[in-house]
Amino acid sequence: MSDKSSHINRVLRRAFICTANLFLSHASFAQVNNEFVKNFKAEAIEGKVYMSWTTRAGFTCQDIHIEISEDSISNYTRTGTYYGVCGDTSEKNYTYVILNPTPNKLNYIKLALGNYGYSNVISILVIDVKEDVFIMPHPVTSNSTIYFENVRNETLYFNFYNTTGVLLHSIITRDNKIELRNTNLPRGLIISRINAEGIIRYTSKFIVQSAL
Repeated sequence: MSDKSSHINRVLRRAFICTANLFLSHASFAQVNNEFVKNFKAEAIEGKVYMSWTTRAGFTCQDIHIEISEDSISNYTRTGTYYGVCGDTSEKNYTYVILNPTPNKLNYIKLALGNYGYSNVISILVIDVKEDVFIMPHPVTSNSTIYFENVRNETLYFNFYNTTGVLLHSIITRDNKIELRNTNLPRGLIISRINAEGIIRYTSKFIVQSAL
């Protein structure tokens, strides 16, 4: 009986060791996922996303796939590929342009690194304003920003009114966005107008969720 028990204990011990080794190998793999990529960043310019990153020395033979999603967790689609070159183990710099990201929403981007798993996920807001203003997030909070088109960097006069026409706040800018955290706007419906050279360029309405 004791021999049988010893045999069972040996089998269970081997099974435990195999399971532990398998777990550790996966844990080790997860830890090195990001070690082979550095300076992974992206910038949105005129409706496109310009990416850059560097693969560290020792990264070789692996294809790099650029994947994008509107969801940080799933539904990633492949938008481009750099095919691996074997033998060169030096650091390499890469750039890539995503021509058709989803406008006016957060785009989530990651790199598929072949046998080395995935890079970290970065997110970027791609603003593509054509004929009106775009506010995000809305309803407005202290973190909201108003985006609008100003390709020629004209001097624009941005005025905020309440529903009875009372002027609440004015901003002069040559930029293409205005952060609302210091505008002291009250809670409720706000009407905004952008003027340039005495001409009203844009009129919009938005809701302030809580007083700024």
